[in-house]
Amino acid sequence: MAILNQTGTAPAHNIWIYNKQWDLKFVIFSAVLVPIPLILSSYFNFSNAAINILVSLFVGGPHVYATFMRTLTEKEFTRKRAAVLLPATILLPAGVFYLALTNMTLLLTIFFFWASVHVLHQLVYILDVYEHKRPMRLPLWSKILDYLLVFSSIYPMASYKLVSGQFYIGKILLKPPDFAMQSWIPPIVVGMFWGLFALFVIRSIWEYRTGRFLMPKFLLMCITMIVTYNIPRFSNLDVAFQGFNTWHSFQYLALTWYINKLRAQRGEIGDNIVRKISLRGKPMTFYAFNLGLTLIAGILIYTLRQSGFTASQSYYSIALSSLLLHYFIDHMLFTNYETILKGA
Repeated sequence: MAILNQTGTAPAHNIWIYNKQWDLKFVIFSAVLVPIPLILSSYFNFSNAAINILVSLFVGGPHVYATFMRTLTEKEFTRKRAAVLLPATILLPAGVFYLALTNMTLLLTIFFFWASVHVLHQLVYILDVYEHKRPMRLPLWSKILDYLLVFSSIYPMASYKLVSGQFYIGKILLKPPDFAMQSWIPPIVVGMFWGLFALFVIRSIWEYRTGRFLMPKFLLMCITMIVTYNIPRFSNLDVAFQGFNTWHSFQYLALTWYINKLRAQRGEIGDNIVRKISLRGKPMTFYAFNLGLTLIAGILIYTLRQSGFTASQSYYSIALSSLLLHYFIDHMLFTNYETILKGA
């Protein structure tokens, strides 16, 4: 059993992903980025389109292409998963392009739902990494509680807007299937969330009293619930969710930089360019590489626009093709804890 300090918690050097300062800055308190798009919209009169472009250019796009830098450039990764990756790289862009031309509402409904699952999956992945750092493991029910609470946190307020027909992304109304448009569903969703939150409070008290309390995980859980529960309250959902996306993308870039750094030090990166960038361990070089890939995607969007497609069709055809493939790959990556836990 691990030796506990006087506060009943595990020694700090055992519980952080990288170190305390890095985790607090890049993973936990980077949530201060969430209100930036709302501030730009409300106080500086930035349009939704301008905010979407800024977020996509500076964090959204780079975080997407950081996935491909870590995976599709690696022959070993693609060889082992060819049976699922090859169909996905063909079918997902083809499906996005088709829906962008024929049914934008359905495309954005699929995108929003998958995006919310993806963002929450990343958060529970980080929580699981912290859980693996714990000197004393908690029972299975505790992990189930984490998953249920995080995955339910974004839907209480969102469910009211969806059922009442007020859930707009830009000018497009997102509408769930008819069977989900029932007035009794939102109160049940809200009740489930607060019931789970009560269990979380009880568990946190129990953890502290029994010496199992894990501060970084507790902080991230609390901040996550505050953000996800309240994001759907805002009238401009397009901008509000871009705030959430900013935090998510920033977290992802930091985690991927650190994981690539560890992989390079362990000799696990085969691609020469990626290996050299990762071995140097310079965050700005890593970021500049992925920003460059984002600019290339921007050129493709511009080319489509000049070919006669509308602005929305051009943007979503390229951006959502990359995003959905990124989501698909990350569902595999977010089950692999060893790449970040086994160190250099």
